[in-house]
Amino acid sequence: MSAVSQFFDRFLGRGDWAVTVPTLDGPLLPNQELEEAETFAGLIEVDNLVRTEKSVLASSANRLMRFDADGKAELLREFPGEITALAHARGMTALAVDGKGVVIHGGLHDGREAEGDEARRLSCVTALTFLDSNTLLIANGSASLPAIGWRRDLMQKNASGSVWRLDLKSGRLELIRDGLAWPAGIATTGSNRVYVTEAWRHRALAIDLATKAMVPVLEHLPAYPARIAPAFNAGYWLTFYSVRNQLVEFILREEAYRKRMLAEVPEAYWMAPSLNSWRDYREPMQGSQLKQMNVLKPYAVTRSYGLVVHCDQNMKPLSSFHSRADGTVHGTVSACELGDDLLVASRGGSRIVRLAKAAGGKRG
Repeated sequence: MSAVSQFFDRFLGRGDWAVTVPTLDGPLLPNQELEEAETFAGLIEVDNLVRTEKSVLASSANRLMRFDADGKAELLREFPGEITALAHARGMTALAVDGKGVVIHGGLHDGREAEGDEARRLSCVTALTFLDSNTLLIANGSASLPAIGWRRDLMQKNASGSVWRLDLKSGRLELIRDGLAWPAGIATTGSNRVYVTEAWRHRALAIDLATKAMVPVLEHLPAYPARIAPAFNAGYWLTFYSVRNQLVEFILREEAYRKRMLAEVPEAYWMAPSLNSWRDYREPMQGSQLKQMNVLKPYAVTRSYGLVVHCDQNMKPLSSFHSRADGTVHGTVSACELGDDLLVASRGGSRIVRLAKAAGGKRG
């Protein structure tokens, strides 16, 4: 793009300088189903959910937990750092521990870790999935920040994320794609391509593992996509950190203000997406214009939100579950099916909720 075109785009507020945000409409029309869902279990800092042969695994900071179908919890193990990603298949559990890399527990490749110089680049693992019994796919959110630094990565406008393939027989790592703006979720498709969410570009991508070609399959999302989980009916469950809003979009385009905010304001009070909000009077966007008669309306502009979208096998949205601005089931960063029910991890709400009869092909 020429300098003249960039000048006019900025002057007119179009192209990369537009601050408009797509609306929640059609299959994404807001409801309160997440907010009204049954609490399956309370769990501080709940992050990852994965289904095993007999139970559900969940991560909570540095703890790996196991839940039965009734929500009874068992602590399996504590790690020296936060668990940032989980995957399970064929008796193997893959874990990513902040600052420690990826390791396999149980099954055919018990104890296997990524090896070689490239393994040091896996400092921000956000999602894992098994391609087959001998291959693990890895999404690495950033080359410069840990997984907990997701807000800073967005507000610094970084795009240093990558996708890797780990050979579980040899421990060898292969780079599939880099230059991604926080790849936060990854899922297999049954063919030689995978779906990857690119959170800061508000889209999902299809990446061909043979040619490494990349094409968008879901674009212009009104929220920041997180992890992807398989659905019973060959579709997917797409989770989200939070929704976008025009003020954040505006700040991302105002370089001087953005840099001063990062340098001078404590991170908890940045005007940036959050996993929860409305808990501290020092947070931004607490003005009276967001309330009427001292009541926070569900349609108010918000930094945090709960959203899970059911997509078909081509990543086309079919339906969605929401916890709106006045709710608390926010920061919905992971989901998995449990029989006919759907479990959703609300990191912002410190709990796992159960959506009865939402899975098993009964919705959408």
